[in-house]
Formats: sequence, structure tokens, C-alpha cells
Amino acid sequence: MALPDLLTIAVTGANSGIGLRAAQRLAADGHRVLALCRDPHRGRTALETINAGAAHRAVLVVTDLSDPASIDAAAEKISGEVGHLDVLINNAAVFDQTMRTPAFTPSGHELFWATNHLGPFQLTARLSPLLAAAPRPRVVNVASKGLLTMPRITIRFDRLDDPGWYSPTRAYYHAKLAQIMTTYALALRAGGALDVACVRVPAVRLDADRVAALPWILRALYAPKNRLAIPAERLGETYAALATRTSTWREHTVPAAADRSALRGIYLDADLRPVDAPAFAYDAAARERLWAVSQQATGNPSWAW
Repeated sequence: MALPDLLTIAVTGANSGIGLRAAQRLAADGHRVLALCRDPHRGRTALETINAGAAHRAVLVVTDLSDPASIDAAAEKISGEVGHLDVLINNAAVFDQTMRTPAFTPSGHELFWATNHLGPFQLTARLSPLLAAAPRPRVVNVASKGLLTMPRITIRFDRLDDPGWYSPTRAYYHAKLAQIMTTYALALRAGGALDVACVRVPAVRLDADRVAALPWILRALYAPKNRLAIPAERLGETYAALATRTSTWREHTVPAAADRSALRGIYLDADLRPVDAPAFAYDAAARERLWAVSQQATGNPSWAW
């Protein structure tokens, strides 16, 4: 079944970086974009940029993924705007390397874990009825190529919000592993009713305003890496191509396989080629445990699948 010409697509973190470029491209191609942004001022500025070339005006939805109440309010607003949702791109994430000590949300969760994992988990659950109402729904999550440097990384189930092991790098990649595992779990739970993908994003060139906001020492250290990083526009094209593709992850699997071949096609590189995840992501019991603790931490939301 072919995709409709006009898709309704929600993009988190649409105010900068890859999310902004993906929203621009999708809106310019004629799709209806819901731009989910934490900061209202930056969101309105991004909306002007997106709508400058949009065929259908994008809509701003203020959403703080570290705040469960904000997520619920965003889901309610989206439900009032549209009757179905074709694609959800969970792009937003926090990776502030200046945060040398952990911060915690009012709910008691470490900020990276709350924003980069629990928030997308809750948002996807809350939007799942709208996704289920679409003819060919798709959820896109985002991980990081940096996980290649951590092949033995695991989920610290007994220390999820423990500040004792915190560093911004550890916390970031820990949550990104959880994103891969959640994507696998969602694919198996939804069966053929939902297409899913998780993109392995490489180092991306920061926008000039984000570089300018860094402390001078970090700006100096980051400059060489930033010059070599991939432009956000390139990854925006990746997101857009994935959001509108007519194929699904199942075309890459070996259906009868009992190993990782049964999940091949879900975790993709920037060129949308299937790649292997860290070994722990293939542990079925660990995925189920992660799903259970994520459900509990987000108030046991209902799912459409």
C-alpha cells in the first residue's frame, strides 16, 4: 500500500539541528509538520523558518520531554489538531557536556534519562492511538554512532537515577542504548501494525548559536570536531527519507531466525543501511525489563498495540 501524498509528522526538537532541518524539508515537500519544542521563544523562531518554505503551515507544540505533565499536554494538543499521526520522530535529546554534576527532575529522575528515554517513551505511548489511526504509521527513534566505542554497555537497572556513576557522556549513551532497546521491543509488540526505526546518528555539526553558547574552553576544544562533523542538513535528509519511505524494517529480517537477524532492519545508519546494535540490545529479557521499568516510571501509560 502506497503512502498518502500528505503525511502528518511530529518532530521533537524541531527548533534546531537535525530536527529543524528535517522539519523544513518535510514541510517544503508538502507534509503537515507538528514541531515539538521545549522553549516557546525558540520554537516560534523555528516555526518562522519552517513555514517560510512550507506548503502547509507547521504547528508549534510546546513540549518539555523531561516533564510528564508537559508531555500529556502536548499529546492533548496534538489530538485536538489532527485525527491521526503518520510519523513520530523522537529526535530531541539533551547532551550538555558542561553538566559535570547530575540534575534531577521534580519526579526524581536524572535529567538525561528523563529527557532522552522516559520522555520519548511516554510521548510515543500517549500518541499511539493517533498513530494506530494512520494507514501506515511509523515511529523513528534516534541513537548515536558513539555507541560503537562502548560495545559492552548495559542498562544499569539498579542504578538508573543514581548520581554515583554519572558523567554526561555515560548518561547520554546509557539513554541512547535504551532507545535502541525500546525500538526493538515496540517493533515486536506492534507486529505488522507499526513500522519502526532507530537511526544511528554520527557526529553532527552544531549550529553557530549553540557553539557560541559554549564556554570558551569547550568552543576551542570542539572546533576541530565541529569542522569534521556531518552538517545537520545531511541528517535532516536522512530523517525525511526515512519518514516517507514506502518500505518497512521487515524487508531486511529473517523471520524464522531466533537471533539478531529477526530484528535486522530496525537499527540504521545515516544512509539507512541496517547495522548491528550493542550486544546488550539483543537480550530479550533485558528489553522486557526495560519496558516494565519505563512503564512504571511514566505512570503506566496505555498503548495502542
